[in-house]
Amino acid sequence: MKNWRKIGQILVSRGEITPEVLTEALESQTKSLPWRLIGEILSENAFVDESALYAALAEQWGLEFAAVLDPGDIDSGILEMFPLEHLRKIQSLPVHQADDKLFVASAGPFKAGVIEEMTRKFRKNISFVVMPPSVISNALNETYGRGRDSQEIIETISVEDDIDGNLENFEPEDVLESANKAPVVRFVNTLIFQSLRERASDIHLELAPDGFRIRYRIDGVLVNRFSPPRKLHASVTSRIKIMAGLDIAERRLPQDGKIRVKFGDREVDIRVSSVPCAHGERVVMRLLDRKSELLSLEQMGMESDILVSFDRLIRRPNGILLVTGPTGSGKTTTLYGAIMRIISPDVNIITLEDPVEYELKGASQIPVKPRIGFTFAAGLRSILRQDPDVILVGEIRDDETASMAIQASLTGHLVFSTLHTNDSASAAVRLTDMNVEPYLVSSTLIGVLAQRLVRKLCVSCRSQSSDGLWSAGGCNVCSKTGFKGRSGIYELMNIDEHISALIARAASLDEIRAQARKAGMRSLYEDGIEKVARGLTSKSEVERVCWQGN
Repeated sequence: MKNWRKIGQILVSRGEITPEVLTEALESQTKSLPWRLIGEILSENAFVDESALYAALAEQWGLEFAAVLDPGDIDSGILEMFPLEHLRKIQSLPVHQADDKLFVASAGPFKAGVIEEMTRKFRKNISFVVMPPSVISNALNETYGRGRDSQEIIETISVEDDIDGNLENFEPEDVLESANKAPVVRFVNTLIFQSLRERASDIHLELAPDGFRIRYRIDGVLVNRFSPPRKLHASVTSRIKIMAGLDIAERRLPQDGKIRVKFGDREVDIRVSSVPCAHGERVVMRLLDRKSELLSLEQMGMESDILVSFDRLIRRPNGILLVTGPTGSGKTTTLYGAIMRIISPDVNIITLEDPVEYELKGASQIPVKPRIGFTFAAGLRSILRQDPDVILVGEIRDDETASMAIQASLTGHLVFSTLHTNDSASAAVRLTDMNVEPYLVSSTLIGVLAQRLVRKLCVSCRSQSSDGLWSAGGCNVCSKTGFKGRSGIYELMNIDEHISALIARAASLDEIRAQARKAGMRSLYEDGIEKVARGLTSKSEVERVCWQGN
């Protein structure tokens, strides 16, 4: 190539690395066996990030560089002319074609056979755009299979189809790779694949007198997705039960199982629950991506004033801090966010969870197993002998767990837990209802955070009316819903001496709430309305999850 320069020289000229760093990398290269590329050494040692490295490579190759790729720009029809694994191997994908040109995104355009294969397949001039490998991988995961019509797959299923039912040999499979599978298998894979793409947390399969209904829970709201013929219910549920290791012949008793599937380069755990209903089995699949990045409290939408107070509470040496709200309101995620803020080598953090949903580096996580008698209360007894500084109890469900949590905080431990109450003030009353003496609650409870999750308006299609109200009409980015993602709304009650005195004398809920408001507590509804004013969510969405009195 004309004016060809070494990649190290290009990175130095672009200001990405210093000459000293390049010299160090070159010395490392001379000692490495087998011989390695200088870009690999620089990237591996964090001297240069992936995007900067591939921008420099594009300059070296004389090609255009792009750091991002919009999945909406990809023609899934031409993409699926190639096997998925092959595209991953060559780190390239055809994006779209126009007239006599084929546009290809690639992290390795000069890999053996890439140019020849694309030219032979399409008989067009190839125009390459260089992109980082992670961008190529994410684009394939987001786009491959998008052109599949689930309704077409449904129409190819017959009740006699083999459901691929060798239970002993079942292995985790990539749900993107379904081309050569039986129709039932392809349909179930497509159900899971589409739910992951649409950020669903659950898949519901239910049978009614008038048909078979499949729904996804997206951003906390159930959405109808498919209505296959009623006769396919047994085949589809049997396939799911086989994947989960359940007894396909047992349809009279509830069953629980687990599936692990691959979604591109991610592994996803799916908890499967099957229960018999009047019209047939109902199956719910809970999707858990263990590799997904845990959200910080800021990312969850906690306002700065609440965050400052909450941060002060989670750094207390002892006491009980409760997070309250209904199922699915993000309580566990908030506690994980709190733990991430205080994790350090000199703090011993132990959690009791049912089940362990996400991996917390730096904490010892213990799953409870109520079926064999290892409950939250039993677990608390055991971990108190493990010299913990901070204890996270997944949920206070009964009197015994409440009593053990109180005792743990009295003996110098900081205890985090969750409770099912409508607001923060109700938590103190709920503990006394669990037969904990009011004076013990008042001396150990340091704060209560009530929360809900509201859907966020889609930033791609939201607009502000002349009267200042925000709304979103729906677009392809948000699947026509007008919402994408969720944010928390919060109500934090700090237990000061006045509230503590009220709890100690078993004051009413109204008295405790009034004192908290007098001390400056902002209600759930008020926190939500502040987010409405900023265009983060809608008023109807806030009213959906909490009433004005909250």
